[in-house]
Order: sequence, then C-alpha cells, then structure tokens
Amino acid sequence: MGKINDLKEQALATLRGKWGSFVGITFIYFLLVSIASGFSSYGTIFQGTNFSTLAIVCTSTGTILSLLMIPIAMGFSVAHLHASRQDLPADPGDLFYGYKNFWHVLGTYILVYLAVFAGIILFVIPGIILAFAYAMVPYILRDHPELSVTETLWTSRMMMKGHKWELFVLELSFIGWALLCILTLGIGYLWLVPYMQMTIAKFYEKIRAEYEGNAEIA
Repeated sequence: MGKINDLKEQALATLRGKWGSFVGITFIYFLLVSIASGFSSYGTIFQGTNFSTLAIVCTSTGTILSLLMIPIAMGFSVAHLHASRQDLPADPGDLFYGYKNFWHVLGTYILVYLAVFAGIILFVIPGIILAFAYAMVPYILRDHPELSVTETLWTSRMMMKGHKWELFVLELSFIGWALLCILTLGIGYLWLVPYMQMTIAKFYEKIRAEYEGNAEIA
C-alpha cells in the first residue's frame, strides 16, 4: 500500500498549481464523449418509430464519432504522461495526439476491445484480467509507435506481468472519492479523473523503468 500512496503523492505534486488546466482538458474530453454517445442514444430512441431514417442517421453518426474518439481517449492518457514528464500544465492539443498515427491507434484499440469483450463473454474474470494486461497500451503507443499492433499488446502484457493486481488495488483506492463525486452530481469527477489518470501515468513510468531494465539484462 505504501507504493500506491507514493504514486498518488507524486501525482498530487505534479497536479499542484495546475489543476485548472487538467479540469479544463477533462471537461473537453467529457464533452466530446457525450456528443458521440448522445448521437447513439438518439438513434436508439428513434428505432421502431416513424423516424426510422433519423434513427439510422443518428446511429451511424454515433458509430463514426465513437471511432473518432478512440485516438482522443489515447490522447487523454498521453496528455497526463506529457505533463508528468515535463512538470507542465495539461496541453489540450495532446488530446489529438493519437491522430498522428490514426489507423495504427485505431487498430490497436479495436483489437484490445475485441480481446477484452471475448474474455468477458467467455467468462467475466478473463476479460477483467485482459483489461488490466492491456492497460498500458496508450502509453506504449506514445513511446513506441514503431511497434506493430500485436507487438504493442504483447509489450503491455509483459510490462504488466506481476503488476495487474497492483493496478487493480490502485484503482480501487479511489472508490471512496468516486462515491463522493456522485454526491456532487458528477462535477467532482472533473478533479478525480485527472488525479486518477496522473497516478496511472506515474504507475506506467515505474513499471516501464522496471521492464526496460529487465529487458536490458535479458
């Protein structure tokens, strides 16, 4: 538990004096996600009504926007990694970092989603384990864009070997704050999410150093 507390303290130290930029970038990210999911929701609402054409348009638009959101999801993680490394406020431009290598990022994320979904369908536990095994994918895509899709997934699995439970406990440690955020009608998540993301970025840096050190020895 001490290591987890250390990571969280490091995250808070990085965020100190920069909260405004991280709240802002989180708000932008939430807004973009809401727009994409909103179209899909409207498509579902209009299905089976006299507005079938509108349902198709909304559903199709929602699907396209959801795919376009995948690189932004990566960019959201990368924004915290960059800020962590440079000790700078969040840069909104980092949200679009994934578009530099759009098809590679899209293909990698889709393969991760399919693997996790298959694991959940077969049995819930394997899906959860795979989700943690591939948790470092956005950061590896940032640091090693030269890797193929399968190499990226394999690197994440190797990097997370022996650390999946640690990441699970780390994320679980935020549950109290998450419950409190519900009482704020969700507004508190604008602060909690950057805190969590920055802590995970610190976690990545820790296990990356360990993994690369072992790789050099091997």
